[in-house]
Amino acid sequence: MGFFPKCFLLLFFAAGFFTQEAGATGDSLYFLLPSDTVVVRFDALSGHLLFDHRLAPRQTLYGAARFYGHSLDDIYRLNPGLQLGYKPGTRVTVTIPKSELRSGYARDSLAWFVPVRYRLSAGETLYGLSRRTLSQPNDSLIRALNPGLNAQDLEPGRVLTIGYLRIDGINPDHQVKVEDRYILQNRDLRVQWDSTMSQRRLKFTTGKAAWTTRGDQNKWMVLHRTAPIGSIIEVEDPRSRKTIYARVVARIPEEVYDSRVVLVVSPRLVKAFGVRDKEFYVRTRHL
Repeated sequence: MGFFPKCFLLLFFAAGFFTQEAGATGDSLYFLLPSDTVVVRFDALSGHLLFDHRLAPRQTLYGAARFYGHSLDDIYRLNPGLQLGYKPGTRVTVTIPKSELRSGYARDSLAWFVPVRYRLSAGETLYGLSRRTLSQPNDSLIRALNPGLNAQDLEPGRVLTIGYLRIDGINPDHQVKVEDRYILQNRDLRVQWDSTMSQRRLKFTTGKAAWTTRGDQNKWMVLHRTAPIGSIIEVEDPRSRKTIYARVVARIPEEVYDSRVVLVVSPRLVKAFGVRDKEFYVRTRHL
């Protein structure tokens, strides 16, 4: 979003409380207003700060992506369900780079900034918020932004100011790298694969994969015809361009699946690949 005269923005800010759509972030013209409430949360899996933007009428997903410095692919990685559509009021999760948070602003720049706040979780400390969540060397910034703060009296749900964000958008060059959430969740198995398979002679297989609704919804599991039980297998889905690692837990039952099926995957892999068809093409590497 381009810059516009400060006098106009100040007038617009004054009227914002009356024109802003309830439950929306920004309005039909601007994606973020000084009157908005920006409360972020910390995603321990990625290490990023996340914010839920609520689409106002006439706001588009593409526009929101551009405003926050994301690509549409980033938005879909953060919000897989939005590929099926969206409407006014839809929640769009975006990342707020820590580097974009300002510790303050000049008094005549009030209309260009919105305060960014953080809601404490159970057991969260001022030290943890400063060092782990915000990557600050100490808690001096949080104390300066929250005068009178008592570190010994921080209850869950307490909302603290952690900085200020400009409302003219985030530069794409300053945005963080957004990775697919399932790829992040699969990271431990990938690390095991990299550490144990780099010097092994592997077999390559291509063919159809089927999926089952049975099995633990939270585990990466597959059935295979020959790979050793308990070993890790690499599964690539060319359609989604994702590679997932899974544990071989059993053999493919011959009486259920024909010989064209080289792999049967568990529900979690189905979700990770975004599969809708009962059978889909895969490439695998395994022992």
